[in-house]
Amino acid sequence: MRTDRASHGNAVVNAAKQRFWNAITALYHRHYGIGQEPAVQPEPEAPDAPTVPAAHYLIGEAGFPNYGDELIAREWVKYLAQIDPETPVVLDCMCSGPAAAYLYGLHPRVMSVDTVAQLAQNNYLDLLRETGKSEGGVPVALLAERLHAQLADAGQAPRYAAGIQLFANHIKDCHVIGGGYMHSEWSAGLSRLAAAQWAQQQDIPAVVSGVGLEPLTAGDAAYVHDVALAITAFSCRDQQSATAVDPKHDLVDLAPDDCFVNALGGVYRDDTADLPDTMLCIQSDLTDDKQAVLRHVMDVFDHWHVPQGAPIGVVECIPRDSIDTMEALRAHGYTPVLFPLQHLIDFGFPARPGQRWLSTRYHPHLLAAARGCSGSYIVVKPGYYDVKHQAVLRMGSRWTQTAIGQPIPEPGAGFADPEVRYQYRDRIRTQVAPIYGEPLAPTR
Repeated sequence: MRTDRASHGNAVVNAAKQRFWNAITALYHRHYGIGQEPAVQPEPEAPDAPTVPAAHYLIGEAGFPNYGDELIAREWVKYLAQIDPETPVVLDCMCSGPAAAYLYGLHPRVMSVDTVAQLAQNNYLDLLRETGKSEGGVPVALLAERLHAQLADAGQAPRYAAGIQLFANHIKDCHVIGGGYMHSEWSAGLSRLAAAQWAQQQDIPAVVSGVGLEPLTAGDAAYVHDVALAITAFSCRDQQSATAVDPKHDLVDLAPDDCFVNALGGVYRDDTADLPDTMLCIQSDLTDDKQAVLRHVMDVFDHWHVPQGAPIGVVECIPRDSIDTMEALRAHGYTPVLFPLQHLIDFGFPARPGQRWLSTRYHPHLLAAARGCSGSYIVVKPGYYDVKHQAVLRMGSRWTQTAIGQPIPEPGAGFADPEVRYQYRDRIRTQVAPIYGEPLAPTR
């Protein structure tokens, strides 16, 4: 009997415990929605999206740094600051950080990115690996195909998704600015043209201005021809590039160098009183034997009767490119005076009428000759720099060419008409008018 009572009592207690825990469990389930249809949360009202202004998108090669590329980028940004200061400007280049510093203060809304430049370079390296090569040319059409796919689908290049979205959704035009950074020996650079082609396909007007494309393979030339056919406007700064891309001469314009877009206003140094009478610019890059070039420089100066101890201005377009040049000048009894790249940016190009110049580089030849300086040029990389210097001759320089092992000529004259820079300015601005509008009224 006692056992039955005990059993009955335990059953009552257990039943009570069970009811209690059932109630607790029900509350738990109700609280967390377990076993029920989930509550539908109302969609939050989307905040008003901020208006993102469409930008002018430039593709170039500033920031490396190399004076010619910095000059071209700066002149275009200065022009856009004059005609359209309210519209943001985005410069796409490989070295976007240094480029941003060089462009600081030139436009109220300028920034730099490396989206197209990095995609192009990475595609080039990837294709080299896929083909088992460590270097060499890659057909630009293959690189362009990959770049088009990435611009159409940021998921194919997720590290650059933000930059791709900017390019695809927030630009009003695309402008590949001038320079010699696009050719078949560096097809990664040449493939940046695909961005302009892709933009035009999306109804974003695109132009290419003042580019030098040699050396250019036949296959790459055919691709560039397709780009020129597809976009709003295309110009080259040298005859060889224009002919390679457009043999019939009915598609590509032959144009001055882009540095003339502002007629070289503000490019030159104002204070010229202490500038040397003899100026020199000798590069290390793309030079097979710099010491042989330097020996030739001394032969030229001897032929020109530059006196011992005379100051020689040394223009440096790439930082630390003139160490050997300075040493050679000192050893020969001259007094070198260095004008480093940052000096050129901060104070202007150190040219004045009455100077004699000797240069391997393109833009020092162009700027000095346009200033009225006499001089001679040296070709250091045939097929590339001879094309460049011939373009300067076409634009107005009368400098002579001097070559190692050849009789040394007297320096030739600069531009016969320095005022031609205003004509060049107007031609360049007219070519890009489809994206930037009609140029401002001509001024001197």
